[in-house]
Amino acid sequence: MSKFSYQGSIDSLAANINTNLSSGLTQNEAKKRLSIFGLNQLAEKPIPSYFSIFLRQFESPLIYVLLAAAIIIMVVGDTLDALIISVILFFNAAIGTIQEGRTHRLLESLRKYLKADALIVRDGKQQIVPVQTLVPGDLLLLQQGERVAADARLVQAHLLMVDESILTGESIGVEKAVSDLAQESSLAHQTNMVFKGTYILSGTGIALVTSTGAATELGKIGALAETIHTEIPLKKDLDFISHVVLIFIILTCISLFAIGIWHGRSWRDLLITLSALFICVVPEGLPVVFTLSLVNGAYQMAKKNVVVKKLQAAEGLGRTTIIVLDKTGTLTKNEMMVSDIYTHNNWYTVTGEGYHPKGALLHNGAIVTSLQDHQSLELMAHAASLLNRTQIKVEPQTGLFLIKGDPTQAALFIFSQKIGLDSAQLRKMYTFVDEIPFQADLRYAADFYLHNNKLIALIICSPEFVMNRASNYTQADRVSLESMLNEGLRVIGAGFKEFDASILKDGPLSDDQLKNMLASDLNFLGFFGLQDTIRPEIERMIDQARTAGFKIVMATGDHKGTALFVAKKVGIYTEKNIVIDGAEFEQMTNQELNLKLPNATVFSRLTPEHKLRLIELYHARGEIVAMTGDGVNDAPSLVAADIGIAMGKIGTEVAKEVADIILLDDSFKTIVDAISYSRHIFTTLRRVILYFFATNLAEVLLILFALSINIAILPLTAVQIFWLNLVTDGFLNVALAFEPNSTQIYKHFSKKQKLVDTELLLKTFYLALPMAVGSLAIFLWYLPISVPLARTMTLITMAMFQWMNAWNCRSQYLTNFQIGFFSNHWLIAATSFVLFLQLLLVYVPFMQRFFHTVPLTLNQWILIFLITSSLVITEETRKLIAQFLEKKEIE
Repeated sequence: MSKFSYQGSIDSLAANINTNLSSGLTQNEAKKRLSIFGLNQLAEKPIPSYFSIFLRQFESPLIYVLLAAAIIIMVVGDTLDALIISVILFFNAAIGTIQEGRTHRLLESLRKYLKADALIVRDGKQQIVPVQTLVPGDLLLLQQGERVAADARLVQAHLLMVDESILTGESIGVEKAVSDLAQESSLAHQTNMVFKGTYILSGTGIALVTSTGAATELGKIGALAETIHTEIPLKKDLDFISHVVLIFIILTCISLFAIGIWHGRSWRDLLITLSALFICVVPEGLPVVFTLSLVNGAYQMAKKNVVVKKLQAAEGLGRTTIIVLDKTGTLTKNEMMVSDIYTHNNWYTVTGEGYHPKGALLHNGAIVTSLQDHQSLELMAHAASLLNRTQIKVEPQTGLFLIKGDPTQAALFIFSQKIGLDSAQLRKMYTFVDEIPFQADLRYAADFYLHNNKLIALIICSPEFVMNRASNYTQADRVSLESMLNEGLRVIGAGFKEFDASILKDGPLSDDQLKNMLASDLNFLGFFGLQDTIRPEIERMIDQARTAGFKIVMATGDHKGTALFVAKKVGIYTEKNIVIDGAEFEQMTNQELNLKLPNATVFSRLTPEHKLRLIELYHARGEIVAMTGDGVNDAPSLVAADIGIAMGKIGTEVAKEVADIILLDDSFKTIVDAISYSRHIFTTLRRVILYFFATNLAEVLLILFALSINIAILPLTAVQIFWLNLVTDGFLNVALAFEPNSTQIYKHFSKKQKLVDTELLLKTFYLALPMAVGSLAIFLWYLPISVPLARTMTLITMAMFQWMNAWNCRSQYLTNFQIGFFSNHWLIAATSFVLFLQLLLVYVPFMQRFFHTVPLTLNQWILIFLITSSLVITEETRKLIAQFLEKKEIE
């Protein structure tokens, strides 16, 4: 559409777009426009072709060094060796291409988990549709906490405040209003427009979609809010490791060259062999394997209802020390239902289940069939229906309810349906005038209506709000509130206030005037008591997380009584713990809070500012914090936390955007499962590093030992070293990255452990030393018989040692029998394939000629197997002894 959609009247714009400002488009018209304008999504970068990925394998500075070394071999070596080395270099690049290509496709498949819906009006009815299906002419309903789905011109706006920083860079919210702008204005001054990708900070509105997809302002500047960032901080650690290894190898090769020259070796032979050794040991493929491990981990977590938006969170979640939980949805099912109602010494019970609109209203055990004798309850029911801004939809595949908007509003609305209220009929009785949308700092929402020749304000609020402002609130009402809270109910207050309609004679009232009108002399109606079923598995999950070393804390905006009831039920609160309420939290200094934090597990009535301060206090204590949140007001604390976790079902788009992780099912059990897989990712990275370090160090030590004892012939030729690297690092390290998750991951995980530490380096030498010594012994044994035979035996021995090492590296604590030999199908396939390649190397004539090998007898293969299998036997024995000692220590 025209870039001047903000100019002129809304009626002329609607006529130009050919839509109805009250009923929106018809479904048929929407389908036609979708075929014309295309999907409402921004242009995404296409997945790179395998050819472009292959070319990119040669862009790394490390590769330039490797190619330089290969050129040296070509200059000083023979033509055949140079050709073979070049082919192997390109084959290595092909393997890297396959690995990186799989990574790109795994990342692309993660996008299907990042879905968004929009609330619109079509055919005169509110509907929830996928954001991608919006078209120009649709009527878009705007709600607090949602992301704007398309560029749109405002038709209605009530206290609408929008965060447009994604477009303008301005962090302060922009106040929006329905107005006609005559002059051409910059983006920041188009106050009657909302734009795709921005966020509703507060208020509500209705807007006419003017542009979708690439035609939006966001599309024009090429921003893509949903992009998953693949450049991860962890990669810096990997690059650092690679450069340290590179420096180590350069110094080692220089030392080996010096030793060789000192012993009178040919500089030409040394240069060829050490260049080959240098090329094979440089970890050019390590970052690709690491990224593949992270992406595969993120993909596996997504299949378990955990969408990882930032890859560093896939590994970082397992390192958290404190998990700060919200109550609703995470510990409970978030199927809020009004179960009890109190109005001035009258108690009512509501039957039914969740969001199903079937149930009955009971008073003193009898079903209430008419509200005529229950005036306060009747007005509360009217407020519950009229103040609803949500859309409730049942997903046909799962039968689950999809709530677009506030779950509390939805629960109140369902109550009004249970007692037979018709919302359409009510809106004929009440003429809408204005509204005050719910805001966390206000703690209430109010609608103003003309009713029975008077202006009436219907209010849904926190109990404290109506308690402090109502003139008819009694001590009995206060006791009843405490009773409801002690039963674990979430309590919502209701009230009203009437005014003379003449107050409107001078025109609409300002927002400040509306708020001042509700500052005092309210009429208390009663309390809604909402229950949300605690998830049955939560207590066990809390205990499991605590056993794993996590501290679990509840930080909620709910009343202290409600929070404490749930915390006791799930095991977060015990007699040793303390509760800190929001008012108390605000009055205490940081020093006073620090003294209480070790024993505090429940924080009630916390504001967004309180939650942010709590995270900062934990950070000051050196804690790593994961925090859950769902609302727009949780965004600051989700950003401040080390790992921000947004609720997928009830979470606002703002919360989902700033979070590192999204829980699709909102369950704490899913968080625990995600932590387990996160720790698995970390151990996988260490596993790959250990295998890579040990196998390559073994090759270095073999050449070092051979030069040190001044053997006339080196154990391996340059092309054999290249081949050794191809059939070990090229396949088995990738197979190790796909090792299945272990149930023992919690038991042996240390949050203070680093990717590379002293323990890993010692283990590297512990594994590399016998590989080098065993290979050298085989070479010395067969050298008097034949040099080609000795080198072939050494090559196969070192290769088989490294295959055995791959099976050793599967777990640092469990034996292969305990893990299961067939649990990693990738490793079985990789081992079988490299064995096949080795057989070709030894028995195919043209490969014998290229790689200077000779055929081996069955007895020689048996000898190699017996020597190399000792590496596995020794390591398996060590693990069993360690398990025995650990068990004795526990006893």
